[in-house]
Amino acid sequence: MEQEINTSLLSWDEKWILLRLNTAIAEVSTALEEYRFSDATQALYRFFWTEYCDWYVEASKAVLQGTDAARKGNTLAVIDFVLGHTLRLFHPFMPFITEELWHGMGFNADLPENQGGKSIMFAPWPKPLSADELAHFGILPEDEQAANDKYKTVELGRGLKSTFNINKKVRFVLKPASELPAHEIEVLRILLNAEPLDVDAAFTPKKGTPASITPLGELFLPLDGIIDVDAERTRVTKEIAKVESELTKVRAKLADENFTGKVPQKVLDEHKQREADWSAQFEKLKGMLDALAG
Repeated sequence: MEQEINTSLLSWDEKWILLRLNTAIAEVSTALEEYRFSDATQALYRFFWTEYCDWYVEASKAVLQGTDAARKGNTLAVIDFVLGHTLRLFHPFMPFITEELWHGMGFNADLPENQGGKSIMFAPWPKPLSADELAHFGILPEDEQAANDKYKTVELGRGLKSTFNINKKVRFVLKPASELPAHEIEVLRILLNAEPLDVDAAFTPKKGTPASITPLGELFLPLDGIIDVDAERTRVTKEIAKVESELTKVRAKLADENFTGKVPQKVLDEHKQREADWSAQFEKLKGMLDALAG
């Protein structure tokens, strides 16, 4: 049974997932009405797997692992609300599984038989939130943007770790562009897998510290004690030499009129793409070497 949501306790993430659910309902409904079943399943997959599981469930750990009972109960109410609607969206494609989950998770409890109490088949099809409902939840366009900014910051931070092949918890430092609520900092820490995440407006990084300009401010990844800098510098230098060799080869071919004037356009395009890819790899490696030089 879906619980009542306390709108005053909704976080950016919870408002964001309600808006993403709204979009999914509209997209799936329209696709089904127009017999575009593939589009409907793609919209469902994007919403449930990427937006709900990858982002919202992970962000919710900041509350669910905390000690605030009121916020924890409210987050569970949001999860209930989203799952209740999502099961109904999935039902045309997965009738037996959704029927089992509908009863097993208690969504049928206290509902009249003709509205889902007996079967999910009779549950009302989800509708997008009206303007009045959005106002009731206190959802504003800037709430969605605030969550998107946070997720973009996380993607950039994960990119920094990936660049240096780091797959463990590490220290990040955020030099914020503006003040952030403590709850949002904790969500950032969890999504970044940071230990710790320091928020310091006066932070002065060591020369060459890897960093990204994010919507929330400058995000730094201090490398001290994380990697063997000398060994990594040697490895990156070798990688640069290999990439330079490949660039030299492909550029020589593209500069050879005997080659460019005879090969099919498809082959020429492939070589141009190869040059672009090697150039991008070269710039990435140079950036890594610059960071390691600090």
